[in-house]
Amino acid sequence: MKINKEISEKDFYTYIDSMKDLLSPQLWQNVLFDCSKNEIFILWFLYRNKEVNMTQIAQYINVPLNTATGIISRMEKKNIVSRKRSLEDKRIVTICLDEDGDKQIEAILKEFVYYGKRVIESFTDEEIELFFRMINRLMDIMKEERNKEKTKPKIRKISID
Repeated sequence: MKINKEISEKDFYTYIDSMKDLLSPQLWQNVLFDCSKNEIFILWFLYRNKEVNMTQIAQYINVPLNTATGIISRMEKKNIVSRKRSLEDKRIVTICLDEDGDKQIEAILKEFVYYGKRVIESFTDEEIELFFRMINRLMDIMKEERNKEKTKPKIRKISID
């Protein structure tokens, strides 16, 4: 399949179909250990920050506080995070990784490092540079689109019969 700026719809569909094995549940189940996207980001956030409050989590994953609370409750049931009350102020509750959560994020990072090394080792230096330029460009485009969506006024039309 030849890929250029004039890619046809058929070629695009063929390209997406060829990627399905890369996104297979078997691969991602092994790598991500049955975690949702938000759970992965929360694990990463807690791994880096050690202890955070619910507001920080909600802001980090860009969801309402009640949604973040539900996610943390599910993660608590899986024994990967725990809530702790502050000794100084009992109203303050912080979230931290449990031992299982720490092991899980370390295993996930290990898997990503493994696959990352496999990919990088197969590229030339020029291809690596091009790859990261393309990823950065993709992120810029996605940010531009998100900013466009944020600036559009949200108007709800209600039909009246």
